[in-house]
Amino acid sequence: MGNSHTQKMTPRHWAILATCVSCTFGCAAIAFSTPGLCYKPVAQYLGVDVFQVSFYMTIVYLFEVILSPFMGKILRKFDMRIVCTLAACATSGGYMAMSFYTELWQWYVSGALIGFGEITLLWLMVAGLLSRWFKKKLGFVIGFSYAMTGVGGAVLNLIGQSLLGADLSGWRDVYFVLGLIAFVLSVPFTLFAIRSHPEDVGLKAYGEVLSVQEGAPESDSPIELPGFTLKQALGCWYFYVLVFAGCMANIGGIFPQHFTTFYQSYVAIDRSTLQAVAALMVMSGTLEAFTMVGMAGGKVLIGALESKSVQLALIVGCVGGFAGLSCIWVGGESVVLPVLFVGGLLYGLVYPFVTTMLPYVTRLLFGVKNYDDIYSVILIPVNLVGAFSASGLALIYKNVGWDVFFIIGLISIAIIYAGFNIAYLAGKKKGALHIH
Repeated sequence: MGNSHTQKMTPRHWAILATCVSCTFGCAAIAFSTPGLCYKPVAQYLGVDVFQVSFYMTIVYLFEVILSPFMGKILRKFDMRIVCTLAACATSGGYMAMSFYTELWQWYVSGALIGFGEITLLWLMVAGLLSRWFKKKLGFVIGFSYAMTGVGGAVLNLIGQSLLGADLSGWRDVYFVLGLIAFVLSVPFTLFAIRSHPEDVGLKAYGEVLSVQEGAPESDSPIELPGFTLKQALGCWYFYVLVFAGCMANIGGIFPQHFTTFYQSYVAIDRSTLQAVAALMVMSGTLEAFTMVGMAGGKVLIGALESKSVQLALIVGCVGGFAGLSCIWVGGESVVLPVLFVGGLLYGLVYPFVTTMLPYVTRLLFGVKNYDDIYSVILIPVNLVGAFSASGLALIYKNVGWDVFFIIGLISIAIIYAGFNIAYLAGKKKGALHIH
């Protein structure tokens, strides 16, 4: 009996990782990490409330819900290079088109395009491709890839802040430039780097055993993948707990979309005169940038920690996020910018729960046998909740104030911890863990 051999990293594996990194840095970051930059100036231009502008993000999430069960099947049936390239064009083009809009309904059209693009790229392509191409270090590469929404968000928020200006008049430039950046960072990769499975090019997933015995012939028999069928997963009560935890995590991830509005309309305002303070307004994207930096580091950290201990990752993320949101609340109320920005940095630890932990724990509990189908079903309620949260949070601070907004956020973090913990422990007790 010789030593077993495992698949090493090849240029093909690196190309898959680079595709996931570039698409999350560009397309996903502009879709979910930068919209708050322009909510207020667009609302002023159109003469409407902020929640009416932010409703385009509700359209984004609704289209993700509608398309989720179909896109998983389409990605399996058709060439992923074509589907993902169309998705990249839809996201970047839909965002860029907003630089030319003059009527509110046009933003909603872009919301539909971005929804199609991001259910494909962010939710299904990244998790699906990495699960097929990486067996070893899967939690880390998922976390690292999704971290790029944070890195991209930090970089693009600072670029957008400089384009926006102290008087917020440069919002059209923000949409056009950031959309163009996203296009350049995604389409070349989706066209030329993607292959649906490593077996398509004679490889296996990184870290997968090539042969147990030296010289042993490869079997042509189909391999039975471990895990649950969709029907079996739907029969587990902790499946629904995981779905609920994912819904709350998505709400937590949507909160930063409103941090820039909080800064522009509450922190950078002279409360005695209600006039904008130019020296503060020119930094309107900085809070979001700090949050995105925290998000980037948090996704790598949570991704690495969850591979060792899901419960430790939960504690670190939830404690950091709770402290961060509290700092944003207190720092914004007292206009102490260091406290405010550190809070944003810490709050970034919450976002990995929806993009990193949810797909990881799904695969952990239910295996790879029907992972795409199971995860697609989970994403339906998760994104449906996101659809209502995107504009619902704006309605909350508009009607009952920012204090209630932050209280809801703190409660959500506590529920996130409880939900993921219960689902994980229940699956562990049932002996249904498929990653070791």
